[in-house]
Amino acid sequence: MPPTPTHAVATDFILSHATEQDLTRITETVRQRRAALTAIRTASLTTGTPVRIANTEARYLDGLTGTIGQIDGAHATIILDAASTDRLRFTPSYVRFNIPSTATSFDLHGMRLSCCLPI
Repeated sequence: MPPTPTHAVATDFILSHATEQDLTRITETVRQRRAALTAIRTASLTTGTPVRIANTEARYLDGLTGTIGQIDGAHATIILDAASTDRLRFTPSYVRFNIPSTATSFDLHGMRLSCCLPI
């Protein structure tokens, strides 16, 4: 079995020696690895897990934090903490979330588990 290449060796190959065809294969391999890691991470998420929201299409949600309140298939309800509730409360007017001024948490429904990073 050949030795595992180091990060430096892989980086040197990509920067100095890889052809277009090599880069295409590497890119596809990275995409597959990211998908596998996402599947592993999402499978480990359970109710009560503290999470940070990341990589959403709705960028204003990125960085919000809370805990997983309920899981429904590939989606979850995130119970936002006080700081994230405040941040979401003051998002631009075109984003509509009815959050009472006294609320210290907010249930954000339908968040993809793949966008929930354990913290």
